[in-house]
Amino acid sequence: MKRIKDDNYIEIGYKFRIYPTEEQKAFFEKHFGCVRFIYNYLLNLRMEAYRKDKTNISGYEAKKYIAKLKKQEEYKWLSEVNSQSLQEAAIDLDKAYRRFFGKLSAYPNFKKKRSEQKFKIPQNFYLRETKKGKFYLKVPKLKSDIKVNLHRKIEGATSQITISRTPSGKYFVSFNCTVAKNKVFKRKDNKEDKTGIDLGIESFIITDKGEKIKTPIFLRLLERRLKTSQRSLSRKKKFSANFCKQRKKIAVIHEKIANQRLNFLHQLSFKITDENQTIYLEDLNVKGMIKNRHLSKSIADASWGEFTRQLKYKSKWRDKELIQIGRFEASSKICNVCEWKNEDLKLHQRKWLCLECKTIHDRDINAAKNILKLGQDMSKVKPVEKSTAVFSFKKRQVGSVKQEPIPNIEMHGNLLP
Repeated sequence: MKRIKDDNYIEIGYKFRIYPTEEQKAFFEKHFGCVRFIYNYLLNLRMEAYRKDKTNISGYEAKKYIAKLKKQEEYKWLSEVNSQSLQEAAIDLDKAYRRFFGKLSAYPNFKKKRSEQKFKIPQNFYLRETKKGKFYLKVPKLKSDIKVNLHRKIEGATSQITISRTPSGKYFVSFNCTVAKNKVFKRKDNKEDKTGIDLGIESFIITDKGEKIKTPIFLRLLERRLKTSQRSLSRKKKFSANFCKQRKKIAVIHEKIANQRLNFLHQLSFKITDENQTIYLEDLNVKGMIKNRHLSKSIADASWGEFTRQLKYKSKWRDKELIQIGRFEASSKICNVCEWKNEDLKLHQRKWLCLECKTIHDRDINAAKNILKLGQDMSKVKPVEKSTAVFSFKKRQVGSVKQEPIPNIEMHGNLLP
């Protein structure tokens, strides 16, 4: 189905659990295997072509190789699955290469049998509802209908579906739909509402208004259970029946952690985009920060990158504005009142005193206020001027000024007693 390109429409996904029979599972596994084989075969082909004479095979040429393969006797089994699903694998590989050349992702990897499996069906599928209100999915080359837990209404026109299996053994169907924005979101009159957000570890987000959302420690809570399960797996014979059962138990734990984390991030990103017209956020180098061995686990568990990604697309969906300030701005060290910079501020110091205006700052709230101020200054600059130093605060010479002593407060940004 042709997708509609219009600012009033968005592409949205609906994901539902499906409950296939053993016969249907075998049908899915055949598709997973064939799609994975085509993807890996074409990836190897493109790698060899480039290694040999620096040539690149396009997505259109890759589809021709699929037709040639199906004519060969040793690959006749490829004809047993939906041909369009195989073509979608070639399209996915081409997209992966485009993302790589556009520096949006790493070089494409080979698909593994034991990771999440999926295949796409672009047409000739439909949902039917029984008199009892149950839903079933009909797909090409499968005689029986698949039971679907349709827990919400699907809006818009469906362009394709994706059937997937998680490492824990659950099956899902995703509907990719083009839908009008006004059918999905109710518009709120919050044109003047704006917020500056600082991302943290102890508090996940800190706003310029002083609101702090505590970071849920999903991985930490299930870490002991995960370690015990992994230790048990290491004692079992590789690829034995018990080994496979134990590996599935570990996959269930990982899935639970991922689901809890995603639920938290979706609810929070929805709340922020719902309540504000303009959102100011710091452009963090998450990959670089994860290299810190003391904080890497906490940063990875917090999922700042995924949270930022959700804010970006949800802001776009709702016609909101998301502005990211430069990652090298000293938002924590600069006083949001007088713009004096505390060069001696250390990471462990959560509160500090401004030596010029005598304001006591909460480190994170001060950073959020500075992010808001920097973002607003950035918005005022014309596009051609955005390469100029719009973020820099003026430096004040205060070293020679005599400071009045303040009781019970250490003067160089140390923790308050």
